[in-house]
Amino acid sequence: MPEGEARDVAGRRYALAIMAFLDEDESTADAWTGAVDTLEALTGEGSYVAALQGDGMTDERFQEIVRRVLPDIGETQLNLLRLLRRKNRLGLGPSIASYYRELLDERRGVARAVVRTAVEIDDERRSRFAAELAERTGRTVELETEVDPELIGGAVIRIGDRLIDGSTRAALRGLRQRLEQGTL
Repeated sequence: MPEGEARDVAGRRYALAIMAFLDEDESTADAWTGAVDTLEALTGEGSYVAALQGDGMTDERFQEIVRRVLPDIGETQLNLLRLLRRKNRLGLGPSIASYYRELLDERRGVARAVVRTAVEIDDERRSRFAAELAERTGRTVELETEVDPELIGGAVIRIGDRLIDGSTRAALRGLRQRLEQGTL
């Protein structure tokens, strides 16, 4: 889901329903992940949703399109997509996918982190970031890195809803505040 885009609470309800299937049979996780990825791909644009829910779209044609994107989709997974279409809820696709991934990560003890730095970091430094964050969170950390030339130095880390600002700019801002307050 694109950053900054709001997630719909109804998407969470559908994601929770999918997780209930995983509670019954964890071995279906890959099948559900494939179905959710397909749902997101098919509904990522408003024009796609409009076409898939349009008057000219039959259930048979919809199933054909889904099977073209994910040939080995299971009947239960396909039925979820068909239900969403029937209820005119395909627009929830990106929201469902976002919540599903979050819930699956939580179930598996995975935390996702984004590290922004002024310059590209090498694999060794990337591994150190992941190890330190794993130690702090008690979870396996999957790390994504971004280069932000606006940063002077240091790193800004977002992990879940936490932001750790270790940038040089933040350090200088803190120093300035302490100088202004005379608390150095």
